[in-house]
Amino acid sequence: MTGIDRYGVKESAVARDEIDVLIEDLRLTGYTTLEAGLTGEQLDTLSRDFDAAEVKYAEQATTAGYDLSALGERDTIRVLPKFAPAFMDLVFHERLAQLLSRMLGGYYILNQVNGLINRANKSKYGQASYHRDLPYQHFVSSRPLALSALFALDDFTAENGATRVIPASHHREDFPSDETVGRRQVQVTVPRGTFIILDCMLYHAGSTNHTDCNRRGANHVFTIPMLRQQLHLPSVLSEFPGLSADQKKILGFGLDEYRSVDAWLGARA
Repeated sequence: MTGIDRYGVKESAVARDEIDVLIEDLRLTGYTTLEAGLTGEQLDTLSRDFDAAEVKYAEQATTAGYDLSALGERDTIRVLPKFAPAFMDLVFHERLAQLLSRMLGGYYILNQVNGLINRANKSKYGQASYHRDLPYQHFVSSRPLALSALFALDDFTAENGATRVIPASHHREDFPSDETVGRRQVQVTVPRGTFIILDCMLYHAGSTNHTDCNRRGANHVFTIPMLRQQLHLPSVLSEFPGLSADQKKILGFGLDEYRSVDAWLGARA
């Protein structure tokens, strides 16, 4: 077996399989991509479900008396699987789960799962500013605390606002200078049906959609269990059918904060 020529190297990584290769990408640059392996027909079905979920979500908000545009929520569908149950399969995608388990340890939870819409014709996009998915934090960690998995429901192209990243910025505490961002930022273009996976401390942003069609995605943030969920998913998804014990664990069931010592002991009894 041939390998890459090297000299003076006493230690090197060994990749057992494709997942290990993607993990090396994540550790070095802070991002990678993973094909979900879905058929065109499956993706078409998810697209229809997404569009129907957008309508349901807006109707529910209106009925409750909320103006999504005024709240800056017009382009987001919070807890997407509640409105489009088929998207729960992406939460538990087998190859994604392998990567998450190796990166975050055997016990990780879903922090958030939201539908994101980058609207057509240069509309203002809420995710267009550089940010971390653990915002307002300026530290680095020897191991990742959280990973994002943005599923491309449409092709992500330079024209329709594909995600921009600053490679390796998860290794530094501060935000790079404008000059460095201009020199180092790259746009991650992928075909539909692909996960764009980011270390949550990597600085990234959406881009302006210059096309006539919305660009849609389903964003998942997975964290170590000690980080609080964006919404309390066990409450929102308490009636979701057919969840196994392991799936409920990933969704954060059983991680409630106890209000008394008696409650703590009773839960363990």
